Amino acid sequence: MRCIIILLLLSATSCKQATKKPTKSTVQTVAPLANQPINYDSCKKAVMLTKQKHAGSWKNLAAEKKEKIFTETVTKTIIPNWIGTAWSFYGTSQKPQQGSIACGYFVTTILQDGGVALARIKLAQCASEQMITTLVQPKLVKRFSNLPISNFIASVKQTGYGLYIVGLDNHTGFIYNDGTKIHFIHSTYVGTRNVQWEDAEKSWVLASSKYKVLGKISEDEKILERWIKFN
Repeated sequence: MRCIIILLLLSATSCKQATKKPTKSTVQTVAPLANQPINYDSCKKAVMLTKQKHAGSWKNLAAEKKEKIFTETVTKTIIPNWIGTAWSFYGTSQKPQQGSIACGYFVTTILQDGGVALARIKLAQCASEQMITTLVQPKLVKRFSNLPISNFIASVKQTGYGLYIVGLDNHTGFIYNDGTKIHFIHSTYVGTRNVQWEDAEKSWVLASSKYKVLGKISEDEKILERWIKFN
């Protein structure tokens, strides 16, 4: 099982239905390991062990190293388990591949299980912009209005590697810049109606939103301090 392997290596607001459906080519599952058996408790334990491994030297690590440890823990240990989990407007599942999960709950559940101390339910019920500004410092939040998707992607590339929370007109999810490509990870209300890991440049949901709020959570030093201390 995927997280048992990780453990051995370590011994790492609301959504609403759209009025238009994307074409088949716009919704893709590209996350690795998405079809492997899940031991989610082992995945969460792997997060804890990662934090324990780095806690002693954390204050001496460069900011870029801290960001990479946090980003890889969330994107490689937690998120892949959820790919394919059903979406529903009232979904509040806390276990991947069981029940359903709304877009806001997807974001807060991923962060909580990824080791961030937060008010999972309260934040999930907020408008996405409020959720982002509650979690991320203003200096790391950007807003875009009526910007072509190509320009938005260019801005994310320029801002750099890391994990972002994105708020859209009626939706929320994660943007992941892996240093080469930009990914959009979200519990989607269109097309497949489940958790998807998409090529951000090809996402209809992302492109169709006139307003976007982007918070770079992986660069927020306050979040990272909370993360390393929370068990």
